[in-house]
Amino acid sequence: MALLPLLVGCSGSAPDSTALLADETLQRDTSAGRLAYELERDEEAVTQYRAALTRAQERDDLGAIGDTGYDLAVAELRANAPDRALADARATRAELERRGAEPFPALLLVEATALYRTGAVAEADRAAQPIQRAADADAAAKATFLRGLIADDEAGLSAAVDMLNGAKTQALEADFAELAARLALRRGDPALALEQAARAAELRQSTLDYRGLARVLALEGAAAARAGDESAADLFLRAGRSAAAQGDKASARVWLRRARSLAAGQPVGRAAADLLRGLNQDDR
Repeated sequence: MALLPLLVGCSGSAPDSTALLADETLQRDTSAGRLAYELERDEEAVTQYRAALTRAQERDDLGAIGDTGYDLAVAELRANAPDRALADARATRAELERRGAEPFPALLLVEATALYRTGAVAEADRAAQPIQRAADADAAAKATFLRGLIADDEAGLSAAVDMLNGAKTQALEADFAELAARLALRRGDPALALEQAARAAELRQSTLDYRGLARVLALEGAAAARAGDESAADLFLRAGRSAAAQGDKASARVWLRRARSLAAGQPVGRAAADLLRGLNQDDR
């Protein structure tokens, strides 16, 4: 899946470290990581946050270790490195637990997201479940969204939609619309699914969540295909192109192949085939 991250931005809530004298090197590395992340220079952000985490460990500052470990894992998720994100999120959680500190919900959510992105779906669902009860409302809502994506039955998906109904932010409104589209598709209502997926795509674009945008474009394509709408191939093409631009080649290939299949011999199908060839050449 192309989940995004489910998180937007890098900020944690680890044990307070303000009692310690400020470390300018740590601050500089953290600021550089944040700037690189904001500029979508994902690998550079990973490098800078890794340096910040190393400095925090050198300083033996538990609060900074929690925050920079979280930031690093978020950056790795966006850099399409969920295996690394999972390892770093787990290492950070273990450090906090070993030293008697409670891992904060956002960190646990990164771990659950990384599990999902690595294919450990059942484990991701178990990890996300307790986060839904967290005092951190944003993390709880994102955990609900993750579990909605994971749900393989109508009841689970419906429950997640109900919990996200009335969301107050654009990001959470997008989560609601995406799950509502998935639920409508499962219930055999492709017209409603198209409407909700289009709304989710608009919101993902507005919030600069391009990973989520690619995912809902593909969802919109699936709904269009179910409805017999000729736009389906174009939607899959756009989803695949967006994913490819983000470096998510696995998702890009799935969606571009669908576009090629739906519009074989047509301009959209040929465009999808060209993009697929480009991805294959990049791997050589």
